[in-house]
Amino acid sequence: MAAVLCAGLSAAVWAGNGDGATVYKWVDAHGVIHYSDRPHPNATKLTIQGAQAYAPPPPLPSDLSAAPPPAAARPARAYNSCRIAQPRNQQMLMNVHHATAIVRTDPPLLPGNRIQLFVDGRRMPGEGPAFTFPVYRGQHSVSAVVVNGFGQILCETSTVTFYVHQPSIQNPHNPVHPH
Repeated sequence: MAAVLCAGLSAAVWAGNGDGATVYKWVDAHGVIHYSDRPHPNATKLTIQGAQAYAPPPPLPSDLSAAPPPAAARPARAYNSCRIAQPRNQQMLMNVHHATAIVRTDPPLLPGNRIQLFVDGRRMPGEGPAFTFPVYRGQHSVSAVVVNGFGQILCETSTVTFYVHQPSIQNPHNPVHPH
């Protein structure tokens, strides 16, 4: 019912020329509030201001937006590779409530650089190379980036998917909570 009322109000507002619209509001015998762009007996006249508009800034010229950053602004390639060493892709972790991720880099992590870990798209506290974090049953993903002191990404791992299996307390064969 509320969706119909809101749709009617939206239509009334947009029916105006953007400078505002007149809307009539009344309550029927059942206590339901109605809005309309047409007068109704015992209706209150409301004046609705036009909708707020937003105009995005003009796009950059195509020759500027595609230009690579100047050589001085680009970080030097410091790592040949980086990868999630633990957990393994598609690994099943049984009866755990915390998982540990280990990130390996080649060469080893250089001074001033740090590793940032992301679990299910959320950044984990800490700066690696090993992270322990809480997990719940189900599917999870983990990835990491190596960044320098300016926050520039120097290396990015592939995403690893792993699964956590925890017994249900409703399982009749659960040794922790026997039935």
